[in-house]
Formats: sequence, structure tokens, C-alpha cells
Amino acid sequence: MISAKFIADRYYIGDLAKILDYENLSSLENGFGRLGEFEYLNLRLECDEISDSDGFNYSVDSLNFGIINAKIIDEELLSSRILTLRNGFVANKFSSYPLARIVDFTSEFEVSFNTKDIKLGNIVINL
Repeated sequence: MISAKFIADRYYIGDLAKILDYENLSSLENGFGRLGEFEYLNLRLECDEISDSDGFNYSVDSLNFGIINAKIIDEELLSSRILTLRNGFVANKFSSYPLARIVDFTSEFEVSFNTKDIKLGNIVINL
């Protein structure tokens, strides 16, 4: 199992291609890394949808699934992709269908992954 500690803050969990522009997305490494001031986990997942232990279903359109600080989200970029922030989710602007989550971690938390699952604090995603 590979793991790292993340600081307490609000984090985006989902398909990173939904919130990052091409330049930032193409600079992501597989696994843990830093994008400017933001730590991330990026995993190349080949699936259309994945569920977590809270019952949330993430839409995965690219191979880039992960977690990154929500401060990186550019609402103009979201809007150009017909997406919006709604009630702690990144959702389709027209249908309001939630595609990814914004989670507030109130204390430092561990992010880890192996071939069977991804753990983001108390959230578990089985692979």
C-alpha cells in the first residue's frame, strides 16, 4: 500500500479532467505529486463509473481519477464544460446530476491506494 498525508481542507474527488485545463492535466504524474502548491493523487482508472463507501457514484470520462485541493477549481473552466458546483458536488449544469464530490476534511488525513482499493481518509473506493 502506498500512502501520503494530506492537510485538512476541502478536496475535489473525482475525474481530474473535469476540473483541470489541458496544461495542468498533461503535467500530472501517476500516483502522488504536486501541481503548484497543491498535493494530489492521480490514478489511471479504466472505468466509466466507480462507487465509494458512502454510496456516491463518480463519473470517470478520462483515465485520471484522484483527489486534489478544491481551491484549484476554476468555475469559468467548469462552466465551459457545462459543469457547475452544487451542494458539495461537481454536477452537470443542466441536469444537476452529480459527477464528483467536494469533501471537507477537518483534520489531516491519509490517502492510500493498492490494487484493491483507494482510501481517502474514511472514504473507501473499491477497485
